[in-house]
Amino acid sequence: MKQFFRFCLVGALGFVTDFAVLYALVTWLGLGTFIGRVLSFVVAATVTWKANRHFTFVKAGPGSLREWMRYLAFTSLGGGINVAVYQVWIALTDRSTLNLFLAVAAGSAVALMFNFMISKRAVFVELQRP
Repeated sequence: MKQFFRFCLVGALGFVTDFAVLYALVTWLGLGTFIGRVLSFVVAATVTWKANRHFTFVKAGPGSLREWMRYLAFTSLGGGINVAVYQVWIALTDRSTLNLFLAVAAGSAVALMFNFMISKRAVFVELQRP
């Protein structure tokens, strides 16, 4: 449970990083929202990879390029799951403010669980905290 809580804290850091980078790229540098979003995702995923490896799953050392790329790939899958759950929710309900909120929450919750389990079982497998 403690590990999952740490993963959630790191996720919050990732969210803030993601939005801050996106905002800076779009507002200050004038990039489009799509390319800005792709770049902000890579930056945020890198931050959460480092934080999870040193805070959630604890391991000394810088990590490997292979581990980082595996983390990016699996985190991208989690993002796809998030969007898919969101789309299904919206397709099955009306587009009221409440349902938009619930769709985002449901997508985020499912993706959070997926990303935690895949990070624990496939990305940081050798880093398990006792």
